[in-house]
Amino acid sequence: MKRRILFFCISAIVLFGDQLSKHWAATALNGPFGPTRELKVIDNLLSFAYTQNWGIALGLLGDGGLPTKWILIAVSAAAVIFVTGYLLRASKNDKLLMTALSLLLAGILGNLVDRLLHGYVIDFITFHHNDWTFPVFNLADSAISVGAALMAIDLFRNKHKEQAKAPQPAAEASVSPISQVES
Repeated sequence: MKRRILFFCISAIVLFGDQLSKHWAATALNGPFGPTRELKVIDNLLSFAYTQNWGIALGLLGDGGLPTKWILIAVSAAAVIFVTGYLLRASKNDKLLMTALSLLLAGILGNLVDRLLHGYVIDFITFHHNDWTFPVFNLADSAISVGAALMAIDLFRNKHKEQAKAPQPAAEASVSPISQVES
């Protein structure tokens, strides 16, 4: 159980960092009448700009209104329950899977807290180069993405382990043409 507590602590730390960074974005980058400034971190690559995301990833479903908000809250709450259950049942020796689930849990909770408190998710991290701009995101989104990638790696790794353990068909005795001639 101690090992599981470690992974729940990872979730709590990531969740805290996400909420702290969103609070900073809301206070430092957002004025009383909307976003007030963009903070350029690395010119022509990375900046911070406060954004309210009323939908899901990439702003999809962002104009769905009140029913969409509650559907997204319900789906997020169900995902939290599912990931928590998976984290409790997963093999404590599978550190990669446990890390993936911890990050997924933190990210889902981070965005769920925003939806419950504000009705939208606070996004503020922007990657861009010249005219190209990656959709604005936050630390919770990053945790979800990294967690999903780690989970995919774990599934791929375990699939190969299972294939290596699977019994191989017995090789048929082969008779070479030379041995047939010699007999």
